[in-house]
Amino acid sequence: MHAFTPAGIQAGTALPAHAARTAELAAEAAAGHLAREAAPAPAGPAPVRALRNRLGEALVRTGNRLLQPGHGHGHARAAG
Repeated sequence: MHAFTPAGIQAGTALPAHAARTAELAAEAAAGHLAREAAPAPAGPAPVRALRNRLGEALVRTGNRLLQPGHGHGHARAAG
């Protein structure tokens, strides 16, 4: 994960750096996915591999959802 300094956040350089790193990681993941599809299948029961793949994809989707600005996530309500 990245640690951005308050100065970087104030200067507006943190978001572009984060977006660039996210794009880099997405491209790396896509390349890995294509390489795995082209490679011969490893030994092991197909249902176990399919379940592992579905679990991994679900974890990635959940992580991406948590990184998006949410509707109501982390918003403090005013007392009143």
